[in-house]
Amino acid sequence: MYQSNAFAGTIHDATHLKHLDLLINFIHTTYLSTAQRLLPLLENDEITYDLLWALFTPNSMVYTTCFGTGKSRCVIYDAGEEQETSNELKYYKMECRYLDYHGQVFGEASVNLAIMKLPGRKRISTLNAFPLRYHLEEKGTKAQLVDCGRKFVSMLGAYYRHCRGTAFYMKDGEPVKVSVESRVMLDAAFFRKMNPNYVRPQPHKLAKKNDSDGHFDLFSESSSEPALDQIKGNGAEPTDMKENDLLICCPTVPGFGLGDKLWRMIMSLFWWHDYQTDPLIYSGICRCRYRRHQLVVNAFRLFGNFGGA
Repeated sequence: MYQSNAFAGTIHDATHLKHLDLLINFIHTTYLSTAQRLLPLLENDEITYDLLWALFTPNSMVYTTCFGTGKSRCVIYDAGEEQETSNELKYYKMECRYLDYHGQVFGEASVNLAIMKLPGRKRISTLNAFPLRYHLEEKGTKAQLVDCGRKFVSMLGAYYRHCRGTAFYMKDGEPVKVSVESRVMLDAAFFRKMNPNYVRPQPHKLAKKNDSDGHFDLFSESSSEPALDQIKGNGAEPTDMKENDLLICCPTVPGFGLGDKLWRMIMSLFWWHDYQTDPLIYSGICRCRYRRHQLVVNAFRLFGNFGGA
C-alpha cells in the first residue's frame, strides 16, 4: 500500500522505494519481539513497566485524576522517558498539556505525570494515568469531562456564585481538600493578583506516602517557575471549542470562598452544583469591577491569609 501511494503524482523512483522498503523491514525486524510481547498484553488490557513507552502515543488523550480533588481529568500526551528520583526510585515521566486560563491568556499549559516502576503485569485501567480509550466507562467519562470543560469555559472572567462542591488549597506543599457550600468569588485574574507567586503544583518531587498500597505522591509546590509562563496562547477561541478541546480543559478554577474565608481555593468543576444568587447582590458586586475588587481586598485584610495561602 505504501508503495502505491508513496510518491503518487510526484516522484516514481525505484531507488527511493528500495530505501523505504529497507527502512520498513528494519523496523519490523527490530521491533518484532516487542510487538510479540505487547499485543497479547493489550488484548487483555494489561501492560508492563518496560512497555509503557509503547502504550502512550503522542497527541493521544490520557486519563488521570486531579491531585487536589481526586476528580477525573484528561490531558494530551506529548512525550515520555524514564527518570530516577534522588532516592533512586525509577518512574516513567510523562510530558502532557491541557487548556487553562490565568486571567489574561487562554491556551495550553504543561503538566508532568509520573508512573512509578511497577513489577510484573498491571491492568492498564489501574494506572494513575492511562490512555482514555482503556477507561472502563469511557463513554460516560468523556461526557462528564466535556460537561466539565463547558463549565470551565463559561467561568472565564469574574463571577459571584453560590455553589456546592469540592475545592482544595495548598499548605506546606500538600493539597488540603475541603467541601464548599457557600458563595464564592471566581476571578482568575484577581486571584493571581492577590497570589502573585502561586504556581500550579508539578510532580518534580516524589515523596512516598505511608499508604498500604504503596501509593506515591507525585506532586509538590514550587515557586521556581512563574505560573504565567506556563500558559501559551495557541489560537484557541473559548467560543469555538470542539469536543476534544473541552475534554482537556482544566477541571478547576481559582477563587475565594466567602463561607470558609479561604484564599487560594481551587474549585473543582466536576460535580459542580451552581445555584442562583441574589440578583441585587450579584449586580452590586460583579457589575462594578472596582467595587468588587475593593470588597475582596477588604475581606482579605479582615480575614487574613488563611489556609496556607
